[in-house]
Amino acid sequence: MTAAFTNSNFFAPAVNEPCVYQVEVITYDGDSEIVDVEANNAEQAQAMAASLVDNADYTMIVGVYA
Repeated sequence: MTAAFTNSNFFAPAVNEPCVYQVEVITYDGDSEIVDVEANNAEQAQAMAASLVDNADYTMIVGVYA
């Protein structure tokens, strides 16, 4: 027997539950650094990651681990 299960929210973290976010931070110089931070949501994770990297220009979430 073969069973398939799909659910778009299966891997989505619960609201305001701390998760480890993997965030790529791009600097004004064009360099990039991947930072792991523990945060309650994506916005908080991006702010934390940007504060850890000098000369941060923008950030993007690469992964989320519950």
